[in-house]
Amino acid sequence: MNRMIAALIGTFVLGGCNVVVTSAPLFTLADQARGPGPRMGVWRFEAKPDCAVDEGKPLGDWPECAQGLVWKDGGMAGFYERTAGATGAPGAPLWKVQPLIFAPGTPNILQAAINVSGDLKMSGTPYGYAGARATKTDDKGRITALVLWPVMCGPPPPDDKAAMTKKLLPGLSAKPEDPVCTTSSVAALRNAAKASEAWAPKAMSGHWVRDGGS
Repeated sequence: MNRMIAALIGTFVLGGCNVVVTSAPLFTLADQARGPGPRMGVWRFEAKPDCAVDEGKPLGDWPECAQGLVWKDGGMAGFYERTAGATGAPGAPLWKVQPLIFAPGTPNILQAAINVSGDLKMSGTPYGYAGARATKTDDKGRITALVLWPVMCGPPPPDDKAAMTKKLLPGLSAKPEDPVCTTSSVAALRNAAKASEAWAPKAMSGHWVRDGGS
């Protein structure tokens, strides 16, 4: 899984704790169409402020630290994933596409198909979630800058910010041995997203760069 997409929803290849994951999507394209959303095109997400990148170059020429993607119509996002070559050096970038839904509301929710690892077992394709707050819009009301934070299950323990919560928010459930929680309720998810902004260790900012697909 592209590490940038994983970072957006707070669920990493090595496994994420205290985040909401569902075995089926809670939002569809119909939900995305109910309000203003991100402007389609090339976006950059600021995971590393010291990352040097010429945003005028094609997306495939950006360094991995630039965290670029193409937000596409139809609830999809395209991105380049770089894998290690035979010698361990970075290989050629591979173009990949995955579902990415932006559901307007209070707060806005970003839904992404994800991979989970470790001992967590889920049927179907798992989905992870991030709260999203617009910080800039264009003259047509389309979002051109935003901040994202993972939707968490509840307040993290004060002694371990990465550990599973000891107090689940209403409408969320988890098995005793699971490091994540789940829900079938959009209202519960939005409530968790609203509360999570204050608990997230670090929000991720992103901005629209240009129209087009590269």
